[in-house]
Amino acid sequence: RVQVDAAARIDLAGGWTDTPPISYEHGGAVTNLAVRLDGAKPIGARVQRCASPSLRLVTRAQDTSYSVSDIRCMVLEDLEDFCQPSAPGALIKACLLCLDVIILGSSSTLAEQLQTKLGGGLEVESWSNLPTGSGLGTSSILAGCVLAAIGHCIGRPLDESSVVHAVLRVEQLLTTGGGWQDQAGGLLPGAKITRSDAQLPLHVRPTVIPLSQPTLDALESQMVLVFTGRPRLARYLLQSVVRRWYCRFPEIIQTADELVRNAEEAAVALAHGDLQRLGGCLSAYWEQKKCMASGCEPPIVRQMIQVMAPYAMGCSLCGAGGGGFMVLLMKEKCTPDWVASHLVSKGVDTTGATFHSVEVDSDGMTFSWS
Repeated sequence: RVQVDAAARIDLAGGWTDTPPISYEHGGAVTNLAVRLDGAKPIGARVQRCASPSLRLVTRAQDTSYSVSDIRCMVLEDLEDFCQPSAPGALIKACLLCLDVIILGSSSTLAEQLQTKLGGGLEVESWSNLPTGSGLGTSSILAGCVLAAIGHCIGRPLDESSVVHAVLRVEQLLTTGGGWQDQAGGLLPGAKITRSDAQLPLHVRPTVIPLSQPTLDALESQMVLVFTGRPRLARYLLQSVVRRWYCRFPEIIQTADELVRNAEEAAVALAHGDLQRLGGCLSAYWEQKKCMASGCEPPIVRQMIQVMAPYAMGCSLCGAGGGGFMVLLMKEKCTPDWVASHLVSKGVDTTGATFHSVEVDSDGMTFSWS
């Protein structure tokens, strides 16, 4: 049995430029962090072989309750809903198809394919301890964990670069159309700037940003994550951004240029340990996100940002915006409890909101066997 655990990611600058078609028509650069929340890696997958030539797919996800999907695939038709993101086990099914563990168009049955290739079946379990619509890259990072765990379990291990690129294919199979920054940000360790040129095939090039111990200490003591209590649906924001990109609105083209420049500046700020400059990049990034995807700032988020502005060097909603987690880079050491109590004292409705400490994850994906 193989288990893979991974961090979440916080994007600090450059997001949207990693997303097709912007990534291969314009080129992209994103600076982000792999992080543990409250000391734990929140995303993972576990795979083991079984004697029966069938598939058992278990999905655990945190939403309003801790839900479990446990399905068995006995025939090829059971995998045909892989392209429906809300279908039970769709992400795992897409990963199995991406790795050619199963070929839907084959004349061989599911049992015959599994018996021939593996000598039996697979049990695949995935989980996320983050709320649905977190904005922390959960689905892409989860796909990377599943791909990596399956690869090791069947004797076809994937290196980090292969996993990052394979997730792009999984997202296309799922029809969610995601970019590359989530998996690069969460599966690879620490701080990094990741780039891709305007070309096809897309080649994703991550570069680790070394962080000094004082910089690490400052980030972990001054950065707070706030789940706003409002999940966001990135797919609908993505559709809007892609439509505006294809229309070639001048403000979208200009903002894409600014996003890349800001990512480069944020990477320099991190490397130099200049958190004041990094905070400026983070706030500029939020303004750029609002230009790319109008309507991505709910009123409650605007209120939270206004209340925290005097105490923060920078802030932004994570991911596409619209809800999910907000990252605050505070001017001084700060606890999640203080942020929560301050928002309440200023009359902000924090119903459903949660507050979390952050640790930079320096391990990347971790593997364990049992």
